[in-house]
Amino acid sequence: LMVEPTRGVQQMEGQQEEVKKLEKRKEDDGKKEEVPSSKPKKARCQVLQKPTLSCTYKVPFKLKGTALECKDKFAGAETIGKIEIEYSIHTLHSIIKRHCKQIFPDLFKKIKNEKGDKDLPNLVCIPTFQHCSCDMLEFTESAEKEKDNLLKSFYAWSQAVCSKLIEAGYWADYIDPCSGYPVLGTQGSSTYNEVEGMQLLLRYKFQQVGMCKVILHPRWGQRIYPASMFTVAPLEQIQKAIKWVENNFQQKTEEKSGEI
Repeated sequence: LMVEPTRGVQQMEGQQEEVKKLEKRKEDDGKKEEVPSSKPKKARCQVLQKPTLSCTYKVPFKLKGTALECKDKFAGAETIGKIEIEYSIHTLHSIIKRHCKQIFPDLFKKIKNEKGDKDLPNLVCIPTFQHCSCDMLEFTESAEKEKDNLLKSFYAWSQAVCSKLIEAGYWADYIDPCSGYPVLGTQGSSTYNEVEGMQLLLRYKFQQVGMCKVILHPRWGQRIYPASMFTVAPLEQIQKAIKWVENNFQQKTEEKSGEI
């Protein structure tokens, strides 16, 4: 008669032990979840410099080798008057980085030969915008002329900045917005999509017009001329190159006073 109660007590004690073990396990699991990971989460892209306005004056422009060479009657050099261009600096979004090997074959070949490394951790994009009076979707004679002038301005500014970066020993190139191919390097099997790039890097809105997407600037809407530049130079060197261009191509005081 005394055996059954003993078994019952043992069973209850065993159950209590199991409950305690389960509670302890849950408590330990909870603590493990609270411990932050030592590995930092990788951001898709990082803004190294927010949109900034760069102003230059009488920047030399080399027409030869650009998309405008066949449109103009001359292939010599000229200077562009006043250039006001908004730029920002970004690390690459993973989607953009995935296509860079096909867009910039020369760069990947150079890196592979020098380091045997196919990855480009330091490649950054410099998207630019110029404000224009015409809408991006206008195709009148006056609108086309303004777009050509803005293209020249982008070429002149990019040529000057890239020259300083290359002179300092860094690879740099800029995209021809008419074709999507790099201007200085060899054309690859893929082109750069400006609208997609602006969306990914700046998260700007866009408007769907038929089969095309048009990027919308937060201040200027569709009245913009977008174009991009790429380099492997560090942020400090990029800022230094842009500052050099701005300081060396300033409007003279007497020219300013003569303006209306």
